[in-house]
Amino acid sequence: MQSAVHMPTKRVVLVTNRSILVAGIQRLLEDVDTLELALVPHDVPDLQDRIQALDPRAIVLDAQGLLDEAVITQMLERHPLARVVVLGVNRNDIEVYHMQRVLQTDLAGLLEAIHGGKGVGKRSKRPKA
Repeated sequence: MQSAVHMPTKRVVLVTNRSILVAGIQRLLEDVDTLELALVPHDVPDLQDRIQALDPRAIVLDAQGLLDEAVITQMLERHPLARVVVLGVNRNDIEVYHMQRVLQTDLAGLLEAIHGGKGVGKRSKRPKA
């Protein structure tokens, strides 16, 4: 009998803004067994402090009406070890900031950006009866 290989979980902060895109990403990321998902509302005055207290590996945000280049720069400065992942539904892309800018266009790319590589596990929905 083989034992399951346990991959360490990575904490991901999803900055929420009540968009359909963020709600969908939240549902998808909740099913990934190697991620610990924390939600932080985008409109709280202490957004950066809340994110910093969670010490995330990645910060995921929706670009639509939420941020500008200054906010991305501030996040990179405040959280230098985290990847900042910006979702752009209008351009159908995912921008990843972590010492460089990388574009992705799908869920596999998002998970690769969060993990920094391939080999992501997905939780099963429910056991079959």
